[in-house]
Amino acid sequence: MSPLLNIRKLSLRAEPRLLVDSLDLTLDAGRVLGILGANGAGKSTLLATLAGLAEAAAGTVELDGVPVTRLVPRDRARHIALLPQEDAGGYFGSVADFVALGRFPHDEAASDIASWLAAWELAALAQRPLASLSGGERQRARLAQLAAQDADIVLLDEPLTHLDPAHQAALLAWARAEADRGRAVALTLHDPNWAACHCDRLLFLYGDGGWRLGTPAELLTPASLEALYGPGTAALWQRGTPTLAV
Repeated sequence: MSPLLNIRKLSLRAEPRLLVDSLDLTLDAGRVLGILGANGAGKSTLLATLAGLAEAAAGTVELDGVPVTRLVPRDRARHIALLPQEDAGGYFGSVADFVALGRFPHDEAASDIASWLAAWELAALAQRPLASLSGGERQRARLAQLAAQDADIVLLDEPLTHLDPAHQAALLAWARAEADRGRAVALTLHDPNWAACHCDRLLFLYGDGGWRLGTPAELLTPASLEALYGPGTAALWQRGTPTLAV
């Protein structure tokens, strides 16, 4: 059975603001959680905290009962994979070598990575310097590296960045397939239409400590989206998905 990530009474701050207050949540195997909120609402901070890379103001994040911050980094990376929002840059090797780094937690840095290169349409670019790729191609390389990590819990921070619509659809289909394989997947999104199509549950972050957890049917209404994003959201949602408007 895949390990569970349990979040209890979690509070996050970006001084002087309280971003999230007393969040209770379990990332379940086999389900996709979509995290939505305005810019600065705490989405990236939350994912970094779940990955054990940031300290919470209060509360706990535990992997099968063990606080994630107490895990040895390599052990943590075997179970939790995080795609950060920002591409750090500065890598001067090939695409193939970059993707192979995903196997490092498994002591297999030189492992055969052909399947991951093929899955993300990178085979023809494998020997190119990563720095020579376009933004969308680099994003696919980052996703291939994360897929090669083969972790039980997958955290994706705005993974659709730089991707064209076809690759956005492919990424979300992959996330759904990972959940169907028994992984727990959480990703931040800005498009409620993608969230409606691919997520089992949604977490709304309001950036003032408040949060709301529910199904897409419960949360994706014009009124709740306007409360989350502000005026104008309801009209956009009604045009994009009129059957869900109330």
